[in-house]
Amino acid sequence: MLFINPAYEKFGGMLSRYIPVGIPVSLGVISAYLRKYGVKNIRVVDEEIETITQDNFRKFVEGLEQPLIIGITVLTSQAGRAYNIGRMYKEAYPDCTVIMGGVHVTALPEEALRNGSADIVVRGEGEETMRQLYHSLREGGDAWQKIRGITFLDEEDELVSNPDNDLIDNLDDVPIFPYELFEHPKYDMGFLTGARGCPYKCSYCSQRILTGLTYRWHSMERIIENVKILVNKYKIENITFYDDIFSVNKRRVIELCDGIVEAGLHEKCAFAVQTRADNIHEDILPAMKRANFKTIGMGMETGVERIAKEANKDQTVEQHLDAVALCKKYGFKVSLFMIYGFPGESKADRDESWRVVNGANVGFVKFNNLIPYPGTPIYDEAQREGRLHIMEGWRNFNSTLSITRSIFDTIPLAYVPKGVTEFELKRDIIRRNLQYYFQWKIVKSILTRDKGVGWIALPPNWFLKPREVAALTGMALILGSNLLFSLLPPFVGNAVFALLKRGRSEAAPKDIKMKDRKFRRSRLPKGAEAEAPEPAAMVEGAEGDDKARSQKGRAEWLGWSSPS
Repeated sequence: MLFINPAYEKFGGMLSRYIPVGIPVSLGVISAYLRKYGVKNIRVVDEEIETITQDNFRKFVEGLEQPLIIGITVLTSQAGRAYNIGRMYKEAYPDCTVIMGGVHVTALPEEALRNGSADIVVRGEGEETMRQLYHSLREGGDAWQKIRGITFLDEEDELVSNPDNDLIDNLDDVPIFPYELFEHPKYDMGFLTGARGCPYKCSYCSQRILTGLTYRWHSMERIIENVKILVNKYKIENITFYDDIFSVNKRRVIELCDGIVEAGLHEKCAFAVQTRADNIHEDILPAMKRANFKTIGMGMETGVERIAKEANKDQTVEQHLDAVALCKKYGFKVSLFMIYGFPGESKADRDESWRVVNGANVGFVKFNNLIPYPGTPIYDEAQREGRLHIMEGWRNFNSTLSITRSIFDTIPLAYVPKGVTEFELKRDIIRRNLQYYFQWKIVKSILTRDKGVGWIALPPNWFLKPREVAALTGMALILGSNLLFSLLPPFVGNAVFALLKRGRSEAAPKDIKMKDRKFRRSRLPKGAEAEAPEPAAMVEGAEGDDKARSQKGRAEWLGWSSPS
């Protein structure tokens, strides 16, 4: 089976050269799950590493079982690229089956089916649905059409959406992530997922269309086993937990920290997490400190109480500042992630957000533009306002659009609230990010390759390499010009923007309201017997494997945590 992670462009745009490449986690997890249940030949192609073209797309399916089954994960910002790849394979291999999954097609399954790029859409959490679907397709016949959690077009071209499939109750039934499939030197392998889901209802977050309001976590023993693989086999010294939210359950956090210390892993590795301010409890922080957790990130989003309330964050600005103070008390580095462009937000509101986070004096702050993702309440609000801007293929639904391109890039933002122009919103996002990064302490840390600086990392001895010096100079010129243009008076910037040819907006596709879904959790069905894993999938490197791969030559400088 072939799995594909599509990408319009390398993550980070003009900054991509110096931003660690994240592994396509969902494809890795499903690959491990299918291997557990007997699927022998699985290949993963990530366009962050290698672009699929008309010249090379056939090589990726050489040696795979026929007829081909191709799975493509679809994020909103990469939807158009996913659709192009799906059509490319369907035209070349008419008897193949293209399956799409992920948050975008879960919200808008009909889009991928009607445009001819997919045969089947898997909605929600994909492991168990994909297991059933793969084996049913290989057996032949039409039994696959009864599988829960899928959407397809029947012989009369009518849309069929079967009931949702259950969520996996025990996450330990999912094998450990198959890091061995992703050993390319560009990847930052220092991550693991210890929990899934989030029980909160922020209006801008699309996570709950995949898992509802459930929250599940792996056992302490399972996470320790995972950490040992990363530390002992791959020599990772900084691990980030990719949990949607880390500290919902205090007992679980303390047990995990105790397990890390008991295994001696706190002496070999440092850890970073992202969680909510109201989940930072003082009684878990000493345990996290003992276990060598260094960095705590929070999605604060806004420094304005009114906006936080309207976004249904169920947290106050004061709670965030109290959480920052508490983290500092115990010596943790703190990162804050902010959003500009909420409905009803004014320039004064954005200035207030900057004043609040600047006064908090944390190590790392990033400002993104709001994206009204399909399936979220804020998407519906943007539609009602008539201010939703969808470019062909959704390629402008990128939360870093303002800070990874020129300020005068012709790709329009997906949403600009009433009372502000696009230039004014871009100007504030660019200015605040660069005001932060152009502080001497940050510049010095980046130039000296301090691993603690957010999401930018320079290669070793960059100053001795003319190519790197030239690339950095060019990037600095673009960023510097962005900063200068962001200081223009609004009437000048607005006049320049009026002269630019903007991307054309398209009508929003039909939304089947997947945000209203409710899930059941269940154990694996009887009869789902697992096979022994292939040797490549086994965890023989957990304790000092002689074949453990050194990080030398593997861009070991990509470890991430935020600065103090």
